[in-house]
Amino acid sequence: MLPGLPPSMPPAVATKAPRSRNQRRLKPVVVPGLLAILSLAPGAAGAAPGAPTAARPARRATTLLAKPATPVQCAAPRAGRYVVMGDGVAQKDPVARILQETWNPDGTISGIRLERRGRIYREVAYTGRYRSLSLCRAGIERTYDSRISTSQAVLDASGSPRYSLGTLPDVVVVSRWFAQGSEACRASLLDGTVLSMQQGRNWKDGLWRPNAVIQNERWRAGSVLGIAISSYGPRIEEATYSGTIAVGADCLATVKQTDSLGVAYNYRAVVLADGSGYLYIQTDPDDLTVGFLEHERVRAGAAAQR
Repeated sequence: MLPGLPPSMPPAVATKAPRSRNQRRLKPVVVPGLLAILSLAPGAAGAAPGAPTAARPARRATTLLAKPATPVQCAAPRAGRYVVMGDGVAQKDPVARILQETWNPDGTISGIRLERRGRIYREVAYTGRYRSLSLCRAGIERTYDSRISTSQAVLDASGSPRYSLGTLPDVVVVSRWFAQGSEACRASLLDGTVLSMQQGRNWKDGLWRPNAVIQNERWRAGSVLGIAISSYGPRIEEATYSGTIAVGADCLATVKQTDSLGVAYNYRAVVLADGSGYLYIQTDPDDLTVGFLEHERVRAGAAAQR
């Protein structure tokens, strides 16, 4: 007998009432300002049990749809050239990527992908499409190696994408977007001070282990001197380094660095044509890092506008 119950009051036994098939359906849930509908059934609502279903496209994550109480005025997705930096997990492997792509006025996309998946680095051209969605969003489909990748981006007031999220069920990747000018790039765009903070992973004893780093770089004519302060959990490491960057007119670049501990680092990069910095992704198999290295002129310009 449970403590606190009188002898005349036996403990209650929980029972579960039988539930019919129809009770499994979720009804619309009304939230102030939103109408949210979550459908668990693969077919159309109200389909008869056992009825044949049509062939479906690749499986997608369950989506929560939102509708505002009042219409929202949004700009259409803006054509132009963009650089996209993403990081996350795909099929249980750590993944990092940088995309440089062009959104054409007809809704088509063409671009190049620099990607790390686990210890493997790949670089491949791709095509795709974008379309306008409600609530200031864009739907994006890209085709890599005959496979379709889907995502959604949120748009700013001008219609430019700012952040995006992968929408396949086995992918958890979030990305940040940068406007990329159409002009050619050159190494001298980085002349001056460049600062960064990054989080990455290093492969050790059969596991991916987290790390973090902050950097201060001084660039001049394609050469760099810098200092990096890194955290590997129980170990903090400080090292100076030097290196070079080779920049193509298409803004794709290769960075090579060696630190004061004698360790070499290799990256593929995209320089931003407006001189605001560069993005890089590490190609060394045991180190997986993607980051944005920001030129000091960005903060100086922002301070001048205040």
